[in-house]
Amino acid sequence: MRIDLTAAARRADPNRAREWLAEQRVFISSAMADTAVERRAAVQAVQAEGATPVWFEEFGRDADPEQAYLTEVDWATIYVAILNEQYGRPLPSGYSATEVEYLRARERGKRTAVYTAADAPGREGHLGRFIDRIRMFVVTEAFANEGDLERRVRRRLQELAAEALSPWVKLGDHVFRADLIDDMGATITIAARIGDEIGHALDELSGRHVAGARVSFAYEDCVVSGEVARVRRTVRARGVSDRVIELARVERARPDAMRPATAGHSADELVQFGLRHLLLAEPLPEAVERLAFTTDTGIGVDALRQCFDLPNEIAEAVTRLVITDGLVGTGRAARVASLSLGPRVGDRRRIAVHWLDPRGHANVEPARRSFEGDWVRAGSQ
Repeated sequence: MRIDLTAAARRADPNRAREWLAEQRVFISSAMADTAVERRAAVQAVQAEGATPVWFEEFGRDADPEQAYLTEVDWATIYVAILNEQYGRPLPSGYSATEVEYLRARERGKRTAVYTAADAPGREGHLGRFIDRIRMFVVTEAFANEGDLERRVRRRLQELAAEALSPWVKLGDHVFRADLIDDMGATITIAARIGDEIGHALDELSGRHVAGARVSFAYEDCVVSGEVARVRRTVRARGVSDRVIELARVERARPDAMRPATAGHSADELVQFGLRHLLLAEPLPEAVERLAFTTDTGIGVDALRQCFDLPNEIAEAVTRLVITDGLVGTGRAARVASLSLGPRVGDRRRIAVHWLDPRGHANVEPARRSFEGDWVRAGSQ
């Protein structure tokens, strides 16, 4: 698998970023008692970037400031947490409002940013443990003061705009960021600025006139089988090259009838065993181990190894593409609903995957499956 690492730090066009941010609602979450100044700084940052801040001071006229505002989290598109010294009053669940809101944001797939005070000598133990749990999935940023926090929030919003406007895609064995995906049903057009290595590979594909070559194209939660119709190249100033790839959509063969069940387990259960074995290094059930081929997930093992070693900033996005391409592209899942990947800590990363089984009948909703655990780097078990 070839990954265009030159695209990782790409900045969005300021005008397009501003348009995207104007559509975003940013929920500000924190213990109210010790973050009043910091909350105002975060709101100023959100407003300066053109987004809409969602915070208790504006919507909580007759409400308890210590309750969780899950509806407002649901309506937001981005979640920002500010953690200082106090955890907050525990709710009946045992968690503070801030932690409940964080869990809701993660469950609903919101983009998140978490900021912790660098100087917090009186930090409560509950809050310290909450921060440790967050760091399984999120790289937190320490801020020195409200001015530093405002700068960091603005930068993060700009980064999120760049990610949204140039999403990662996987075309065959090539992974890069696309500036445009125009899926018109029968045809798909992908426009991208691509680094030399992948660019040359695509040029060769076009130059060999391999029209009709079938490739898998994965983006967001979709996988499309297509035939390469044409690759166009445009060279701009400073040596920047644009490619426009045109695909003709083709129907994938339905693999449902060929998916075996064994040892009293359905084909979908076998896929779940396979995923846990592949990512968490869990042993297969004894009754299944002799027929391990039945637990094949369709996911490329070598591609996953590459994903594990990627920088934290892009590892989650690329890993989701690889897993989606494997599961959905081979008919073993209808959709990967969400994937969260934590920062690398030694030979482990925390991973959580939620997916839907293939749809067997039009009038029956597919079952949801999920797991969470430590993804163990291959060879380190």
